[in-house]
Amino acid sequence: MLWICVGIAALTTVIAVISVYVREQKLNDVRLSIEEALDDLPGEYKEVMAADHEALEEAQTGENAYAGNPDPQDRSGTANDPKNEKNGNESETIDPNGKLVALTFDDGPSMYTEQILEILNEYDSRATFFMVGYNIEKHPERVQKVLDAGCEVANHTSNHKDLSDISREMIKSEVYDNEKLLNDAGAEGELLLRPPYGLYNDDVKDLVKRPMINWSVDSRDWKTKDAALTVKEVKKNVKDGRVVLMHDIYASTVEAVRELVPWLINEGYRLVTVSQLYEARKEQLKDGHIYRFTYTAEEFAQK
Repeated sequence: MLWICVGIAALTTVIAVISVYVREQKLNDVRLSIEEALDDLPGEYKEVMAADHEALEEAQTGENAYAGNPDPQDRSGTANDPKNEKNGNESETIDPNGKLVALTFDDGPSMYTEQILEILNEYDSRATFFMVGYNIEKHPERVQKVLDAGCEVANHTSNHKDLSDISREMIKSEVYDNEKLLNDAGAEGELLLRPPYGLYNDDVKDLVKRPMINWSVDSRDWKTKDAALTVKEVKKNVKDGRVVLMHDIYASTVEAVRELVPWLINEGYRLVTVSQLYEARKEQLKDGHIYRFTYTAEEFAQK
């Protein structure tokens, strides 16, 4: 009887310990979710991001057309050069004949940005971070951390508004106010812009005197928030000269990057910033034009 009592007591203790552990794990998950939400979304941000991306996806008519607005890349004309050492574009020798890819991260900086930087640094890799004003204001020091890691800081507007659906004055405010905010935080000079949701119109192209960078590979991390599915999507679609869309505001993206970076390197890719990608392939970026990819090494060799 004594042994039965002891056994029951031991079992009860084990169950209690497991219950506490499970409860703590659940609380930790909830805490991280709350921190993520608070860290990355402004109070006035009323857009439902996934729904907007879905609408964008439905309107997509091909790799080089978004929102029903085909805009083939114009490879002629003079260059606008936003690159400078203070913007994380230190001169590096990059072989244009090798396989190159640019990972890009939108909507930060966030609590996950530094974790992604650590992974990139471990593999001597670079990326471009398109930052929004409401997150820059909360953590301006994170801008400098991206620069210190040799990565590129770029503009994703002040409030993540659809630039194709606001006034001309608001377009200028969204773009240039945020650029000034980034300049004040350490990213000097003229910065590349990514229009929110990849959307633009003639007013945007006329008013934005900066090259605009969209993407040719959508990781869909914004939709699935699943590391394995994000990895699968990139592996399926990545090619030499491509620009990959990701977001440094999800824990799942950090885990995806942890797997993707070494995989890409093993596949022979060098991970570079957007500016480095286009500079290596001698493609001149023009103000007011949209870019999504550049020449492959084979195409570059045939120029």
